[in-house]
Amino acid sequence: MAGRGRANGPEPGRGRAAPTLRCFIALHPDEGALERLDRLAGAEHARLPSARRMRRENLHLTLAFIGALDAGRARQVAARLAAEPPAPFDWSLDEVGAFAGARVLWAGGTDVQLDALAARARALLDELDVRFDRKPFVAHVTLLRDVPRDAARDAARRIEPPILWHAGAPVLLESRTDSSGVRYLPVAAEPGNG
Repeated sequence: MAGRGRANGPEPGRGRAAPTLRCFIALHPDEGALERLDRLAGAEHARLPSARRMRRENLHLTLAFIGALDAGRARQVAARLAAEPPAPFDWSLDEVGAFAGARVLWAGGTDVQLDALAARARALLDELDVRFDRKPFVAHVTLLRDVPRDAARDAARRIEPPILWHAGAPVLLESRTDSSGVRYLPVAAEPGNG
């Protein structure tokens, strides 16, 4: 019942709760794409200085957002992802856009292979019985957050020339906050769960 039990610490007779990680399945950009995305983020930030720029090392493409996940389960998911056969392909990011409601400015572009990769990642989570955000997949890389709403409404434009991203294998990332801010770190696979 609500209001009963202890607010902090384990329940009587039980051990401590397992640690949880804030996780998502993502693709890291190759070095060339990372360089172009970082320069684009810098140019957009110069145009919209009140927004928050994504750190270079945090630029990524989310395939499936999970949220809180038990650390042991996270290692299992990471192992299953690592065991998937690689299927590299190239993706072109050819537009800047925004999610006005979320006040996010992004770079993106459509690609059937990328859509298929996101569908495979989500199917793997279903197979493992891991809950995730089921919003439709929209291929985008966040460049800026806290974008003024009027600027977000007028953000759409083409990227010339498009940014070529050599897509590799998806990985499970953990969002961790420390004294230097938010960092996205790979979750180590649990041995024997591949």
